[in-house]
Amino acid sequence: MHTNRSRRRGGFTLVELLTVIFIIGVLIAILVPSLNAARRSAKTASSSAIVRSIGTGLEMFKGDHDKDHQRTNGYPPSFVHPMLLDKNGAQVFTPQDGAEGRYPYLQQKPRVYGAHLLPLMLMGADLNGYIRPGSVPEDRRNEPWEWYLPDPTTGQLLDRSTLYLDPSKMRMTATENLPGFAPTDSSLFPDWDQMKQLPVLLDAFDTPILYYASNRGASTRNLVEDMHKLDNNYADEGGPPFYFHQDNRGFTGYATNPSGSDLREGWNFGKGGDHRIAAIGHLLTADDLHDFPETFAYWVHDEGAHEATENQSGNAPKPLRAKNADSFILVSPGADQLYGTPDDVTNF
Repeated sequence: MHTNRSRRRGGFTLVELLTVIFIIGVLIAILVPSLNAARRSAKTASSSAIVRSIGTGLEMFKGDHDKDHQRTNGYPPSFVHPMLLDKNGAQVFTPQDGAEGRYPYLQQKPRVYGAHLLPLMLMGADLNGYIRPGSVPEDRRNEPWEWYLPDPTTGQLLDRSTLYLDPSKMRMTATENLPGFAPTDSSLFPDWDQMKQLPVLLDAFDTPILYYASNRGASTRNLVEDMHKLDNNYADEGGPPFYFHQDNRGFTGYATNPSGSDLREGWNFGKGGDHRIAAIGHLLTADDLHDFPETFAYWVHDEGAHEATENQSGNAPKPLRAKNADSFILVSPGADQLYGTPDDVTNF
């Protein structure tokens, strides 16, 4: 009897096992959210470091190419690529191509976005350095899609600019490998078969970092306009805009009015929801912006400029002012994978 009693005391009763399992479950329930929060914080910090590195690369690019890109204050364009001329001065990359966001280094000239132009301009089409159009020999200027390939006669490559970003230290992937799925609206990615292999720079959440270059000589009366215009005539919109929503709307989506109706959904990275900067809102005034916070115009709007004006005089007008009006905007959608929300990681 002593042996049997000892054997029973050496085991666990069902109640004891259930109690232990319950305690472990409670501990997991307490710890998992903390671990997830710590993981999100670490990825946010990593994304901030990536954005800073890209910003440094853009400043270096400006130092070397400021005269080539005067329209965007010396920074790489985020939609309209500069025209390219052949040896006879004929345009092989026309203003129409530029206004449509065409990519000059693939023969089909597919339509791309600022997120695609960012790695191109900072690292080159083959990630071995950017080729400055003005440095290309005249006999090769009429075929920019051949610039990053060896010369058919000599086998040599064209001279490159400095790598403004080290590809081995950047997170990148082909567009088609992004998580989630692309919009079904063909107008957002009309040349998908040609551009799907183009790389984009990623944040720590594996989502693309968007790039918007500010426009030189923009008017404070026009914060943003959706479409690039060939004649550069923005009289009806109050002058040239600081930013174009069109530059990345394949990823963000767009709507035809600030209320978000007639929405063209952007890229769904797997968590669902509409990107808050899908609505354009380019006709809003400074006062109207407060009624439509989920718009691209509100997102690039610098409220600090209004606050400073109001501090001087309560009756002073509120001028429109863009964030980073003299440079550029970089944005990661953050943990929620939605552009335009408070957890975005940006350079402002």
